[in-house]
Amino acid sequence: MRRMVFNIAVAAAVVGSGALLVGCGTARQSGVCGDVNPAPTGSGDVEALEKEGDAAWAERGDKAKAEAAIKAWQEALKASPSRHDLRTKLARAHYYLADSVLWIDYRIGGNRAAGDQMAKHYKEAANEAEMALGQKYPGFRSKYCARQPFQTALEQLDKDAVPAMYWYAASLSRYALMTSLVEVLNQTDRIKAMMDLIQRLDPSFWYWAADRYQGGFYTKIPFPSGDLPRSTRHFDKAVQNAPNYLATKVIFAEMNAAKAGDKALFERLLNEVLSFDLETAPEIKPENAAEQKKAKFYLDDIENMVEDPE
Repeated sequence: MRRMVFNIAVAAAVVGSGALLVGCGTARQSGVCGDVNPAPTGSGDVEALEKEGDAAWAERGDKAKAEAAIKAWQEALKASPSRHDLRTKLARAHYYLADSVLWIDYRIGGNRAAGDQMAKHYKEAANEAEMALGQKYPGFRSKYCARQPFQTALEQLDKDAVPAMYWYAASLSRYALMTSLVEVLNQTDRIKAMMDLIQRLDPSFWYWAADRYQGGFYTKIPFPSGDLPRSTRHFDKAVQNAPNYLATKVIFAEMNAAKAGDKALFERLLNEVLSFDLETAPEIKPENAAEQKKAKFYLDDIENMVEDPE
């Protein structure tokens, strides 16, 4: 039963690797339909605070440094709340803390409180990214807040919107999955529309994120059997174009190989992750280190992870 619930929910949340419903979280309100250019509530040196956050972020493999980066950028935003670029940085940082740090504590360590914190950071990431889009693109905000079709709001965006839009979609998907099945169903079309637009505007963004998303999506849609050949094509494209981003292989194994009952592919992908030299891609070393922990966790649970082939 647990796997059935997971399979239903994960159809809308395939940007990152797996999580489980924890039944926590409050209504997500970013403020994008309120005052998007509020008065400052702080008086710090914005440039110095941003640099302080950047320096801490460079050492994000240390959880305390990741948290320090978030704190510094938040203080900078208090002094300059219209800095949409800082909001995009914060969105990525909140997502990282949830997906690459707290995920390990929750799924591997069994720390329930970490699961609650994951949901909180995914929500904060989605809120900051949504607000960034609203600040940078007034047309998006006006149509979104007027409750016009979400696709109509997305038509106001261009390639420069891709970073905020990606962290918005990625974080929203994870937050929805951790909140409720109703939230997953409510957000599925919105997330898919954003990923489709990213694929059109900048398909290589974040290590071919759109193809990674589509690879996961088509393991579940059409529900429940999915379209595994189509999924495989997307995963293969992402792996071929960005082989150093280990999350793609982890998700490929978790969602495609496991569903297909292909133990050989499952083991090959995850063993490739484990044997990867983290120094090969220093710019994403902390993210890849987390993926190696996920790969080991999944390999150790292979008998439960990989479905019996029909």
